[in-house]
Parts: sequence; C-alpha cells; structure tokens
Amino acid sequence: MNLMISFRPSDNSLKWDTRQRLALLEATALWEGRVTTGSLMQLFGISRGQASKDFTLYRQLASGNLYYDPQQKAYFPCNNFTPRFMRGSAEEYFRLVEAGSCLGQSVVLPIVPTGIGVELLSAPERKLDFPDLRLIHQAIREKRQIKVCYQSLTSPAKYLTLEPHTLVFNGFRWHIRAFSREHEDYRDFVLARFISTPELGENAASGVNDDVDWNRFDTLILTPHPGLSPEQQTVIADDFGMVNGKLHLNVRRALKLYVLRMLHLDVEHDDPKVQQIVWLNRGVSADDTLGANHD
Repeated sequence: MNLMISFRPSDNSLKWDTRQRLALLEATALWEGRVTTGSLMQLFGISRGQASKDFTLYRQLASGNLYYDPQQKAYFPCNNFTPRFMRGSAEEYFRLVEAGSCLGQSVVLPIVPTGIGVELLSAPERKLDFPDLRLIHQAIREKRQIKVCYQSLTSPAKYLTLEPHTLVFNGFRWHIRAFSREHEDYRDFVLARFISTPELGENAASGVNDDVDWNRFDTLILTPHPGLSPEQQTVIADDFGMVNGKLHLNVRRALKLYVLRMLHLDVEHDDPKVQQIVWLNRGVSADDTLGANHD
C-alpha cells in the first residue's frame, strides 16, 4: 500500500531519506507553485545547509525544472517542468490528496506493510490529463477563472467559464465545485468530462465564501433499519459508532447527495438486507433538498 510517491528505478542509488526530501521538494514546487529551503527545514527538521544541498542535488538531477527568484527567496517551476521523482499522473496526485486528507497532514513516507496481506479497492481510474490537472489546481490556488469545453450528460458540449474553489472526491470520481458564469450558479463539474484543455482566465469574481450550499451544513440522523432484529440492530449500531441507536452526521449541503449515495441512502429500500441503516430525518422540512448541482 503506497500512499505517496512511486520513485523511479533510477533513484534507487540515492539514500532513502534523501529521496524523500527531493520528492517533497518536487511535489511542493509542482502543486504549490513555489518551494523554499524553509519547507524542507520545517518538515524534516534539517539545517539550512542540508536543505541547500538538497536543492543543489535536485537541480543537478532535474536540470531545467526549477529557477530561483532572489527577490522572493524561493524556487519556482519552469515552463518545461518534467517530474523526476514522481510518475506525473493525475491518479498519483489524487492519491496524495486522499491520503493527506485522511491523515490530516502531507504524506511523504510510503507505507509498505510486510508480512501481512493488504488489499485496497478503488474505482476505475477516470480520464484526466496531468497538465490539465495542474492548470485546474493553479486556478483554484490563484483564484482564477478557467475556460473549458464541457460535456454534460444533459446537453451538448459547450464552452464554459468556471470559477473553481474546491476539488472534491465523492468516493468514485473527482469533480470541481465551481461558479459557472453561463449558469450563474455554483455547480459540480466532473473532471473526466472536460473535452478541451482548460485555459486560465482572469481573476475569479466568485469564491467559496459566496457558495451558500457549500457553507451550509445539514445533519443526517441515521439509525439501524427497523426491519432488523433487536440483536442485529445492536450490531449495526455498534458498527457505525451510534449513540443510543443514532448517528448524527454533519455534511455540507452541496455534498449531501454524494454522502447519501455512498451510504446507499439516496433511495429507500424496504429490505433491511439491502439497506441496513435508514435516514431517520428524511424530508423533515419542505426545503430539505439534496443540494448538489451537478452537470
């Protein structure tokens, strides 16, 4: 189980700790748009002299990837940046984000269990070019628009001007939450449905603070299916960590539909074997919509 970077075979001659630092250096430059010696010093607890040596070594091994700006005292990726310590794929980036989100920090060290069997199930990889992902990431980081031809399932392909604020993984696929200038609304846009290379535009006028459904939280009250026996309900309640037979789950309104789909609660089932838990406060108010605008 590798939560981070798969090193290229040619990097095996480097010491393990050196490869880790160079990989972090590269990933930071690639996704944050800049990297400093202070980044390595803080995360690895090394001296400034050691961090400077790492930058010198990286620039020797990956010539033409970084340039130094003395005014900002930082290194920036060159236009022809080519990953040297990473595979350079969208799937790799998504695994980094997913692992970092689960652990609450940047994940640098690969975790490879020995002596035990470990299998991770994942959905089929969705199509997305690595350069496109970098540009989308840059647009979110710099709060800028992107212009892209998007193929919806409900209308012909058309060019849209989007102002994205968040990358979202719904358990099966990645999308961006963005304000669409054409729809004049916040919607979800599946990355695999971009059929042209996105182009960076001007500064975004709408951001995450203006997205009402993103900033509003709803509470889902979950309980074991009443069709289960008392003993079975006790097992399910313990499995989900319920208190007094109930689980209160706070979710963003914009993500509610995805959470319900993940839990198989978007459609009601009478058979408890099909649906072991139920959404107890389903439809308690007239405005209890599922919230996700997706295109």
